[in-house]
Amino acid sequence: MIAQTFRSARIMIVDDEPAMVRLLEQLLERAGYTHLCGTSDPREVPTRYREFGPDLILLDLRMPHLDGVQVLERLKRETGTETYLPVLLLTADAAPESRRRALTAGASDFVTKPFDRIELLLRVDNLLAMRFLHRELRRQNEDLEAQVRERTHQLLQTEKLATMGNLLAGVAHELNSPLSVILGHVALFAASAADDGARARAQGIGDAAERCVRIVRSFLTMARRHPPERAHVSVNQVLKDAVELLAYELRVANVDVRVDLPDDLPLVWADGHQLRQVAVNLIANARQAMLDTPPPRRLTLAARSDDSSRSVRVEIADTGPGIPQEIQARIFEPFFTTKSEGEGTGLGLALTRGIIEGHGGTIRVENRRGHGACFLIELPVGAPPVGSDAPGTLDAAAPVVGKAILVVDDEPAVASILAEALTRDGYTVDTALNGALALEKLEAQPYDLIISDSGMPVMNGLELYREVERREPRLARRFVFVTGDILNPRTREFLERIGAPRLEKPFTLDGVKRVVRRALLAHEPG
Repeated sequence: MIAQTFRSARIMIVDDEPAMVRLLEQLLERAGYTHLCGTSDPREVPTRYREFGPDLILLDLRMPHLDGVQVLERLKRETGTETYLPVLLLTADAAPESRRRALTAGASDFVTKPFDRIELLLRVDNLLAMRFLHRELRRQNEDLEAQVRERTHQLLQTEKLATMGNLLAGVAHELNSPLSVILGHVALFAASAADDGARARAQGIGDAAERCVRIVRSFLTMARRHPPERAHVSVNQVLKDAVELLAYELRVANVDVRVDLPDDLPLVWADGHQLRQVAVNLIANARQAMLDTPPPRRLTLAARSDDSSRSVRVEIADTGPGIPQEIQARIFEPFFTTKSEGEGTGLGLALTRGIIEGHGGTIRVENRRGHGACFLIELPVGAPPVGSDAPGTLDAAAPVVGKAILVVDDEPAVASILAEALTRDGYTVDTALNGALALEKLEAQPYDLIISDSGMPVMNGLELYREVERREPRLARRFVFVTGDILNPRTREFLERIGAPRLEKPFTLDGVKRVVRRALLAHEPG
């Protein structure tokens, strides 16, 4: 599916030998690429770039007038905010210094002349995959920002926490499916990438997409719509990571950071990403508050364990002006801010409180006489629930050989990525766009497992489940729901009542494999 998309890509060829330009055009045309632009004069590259708008550039390194490195330097001025424009360098110069200069200037990959046709086409495909994934991720990020701005504007009119929860959850619901698709394609591409460079780029895209997932889930946590993803977490390490992340800003503001973190502090059962976000929010707020006070400026981070309450207590204190008593009760309200217009949304502390309370903890603020504000956090020292998986367990993802699976989802991109991933694992996979079509397939042949979206037109996943339960109770026990329907209390109540396994969007392919294996093995005879 991706390879077909590549064929619409626009490729520019730059080589001072017209015969080489023509040869490359012929190779690419035979491979199905039709949008090509070639030039033998490197001085034309900026103009051609503006007119043609390439997705990939094949660039010779050694040329008269301008060499490849000089062309790359000129391209930097043209690309501006371009997310990622891959450049495949064609060179007979294998010297490490030449390659270093080219990479520093912006080259993405190399092919050494004389080149192998298959190698060249593979590298072209890899770089275009990165280009398209970057572009899709950027589009999703822009959609996220646009939808958050729209929802935030509406919330500013209502200033009601319940409304805010619904709107933020709505943003997340709209993004769950495309984020699942991006994460799935990244995982599939990384598994088949031809070289380490391509795998590294795939990992970068995956990391950025997962950051979007964490942002979405942070919003849901604030709105009480998503539970934290727990693991054993060191509070000391969370605080150190946050300070390191903001080290430059603190140093420029002449803030002296002091830490009092005992080595024997117990681990908490928490979402490390969310706790890190809390620490970053509070430290950034403290730094900004101290900018209004003359030096010396001091930020103090301390932690202690309380055996009687089985909790860890954290203090983040500054030497700023403190928080006036009359507004201390309001600072955790959504959209309440003391910052100038345009400097803050008023969501930071509301999000912070949502994360802490989502972990079963508390947060409050007090003024220390002559020492600014101090935020006090208490987190329970918990343990993993009985039967929960230890993080990083991978053996559960081993496929169950010879099983047939029916994937039901009205979004073709989601159904396609699930089908491709499961087929690669050796399963026999069919797809259907809704519950009614799924029933037709079930009448035609047997299946060992059904994976179905909960919300679909014609017949949704809940209706499909009831019908399968009536016709074939055995198969109803092997029914996995894929859901992003976080706003519908009827859906949540139904899924909790039947106890069927579920995959919450955005999902990862590793998560899909684990859930599928568990569902297939749960009711095996013997």
